[in-house]
Amino acid sequence: MRTFSLAEVAEQVLPAEWTDGERWLARRLNRGQISGYRVGRIWRMTEAQVEDLIERFTNNVGARATVRAEQVVAPASSLADGLSPRSRRRLSRVS
Repeated sequence: MRTFSLAEVAEQVLPAEWTDGERWLARRLNRGQISGYRVGRIWRMTEAQVEDLIERFTNNVGARATVRAEQVVAPASSLADGLSPRSRRRLSRVS
């Protein structure tokens, strides 16, 4: 299994005009937005993880439209939601 350093991944995947691609990758790895593994203080990524990175940040309009269609709409909330019991009583007296 071949692994890549962040410098190699940045060189392969990210645009050449980006000045600090390694830092961009490290931030996303630390936040858990992309997958990789850490050896000591150094992040490494496998080929599958690099492919996953490319898929996550690919502008695939067709796939996004499918996801949006499947999303569930939240039920409408009332004015009293999130109020304390006392505030709810006061609101009901006014109405």
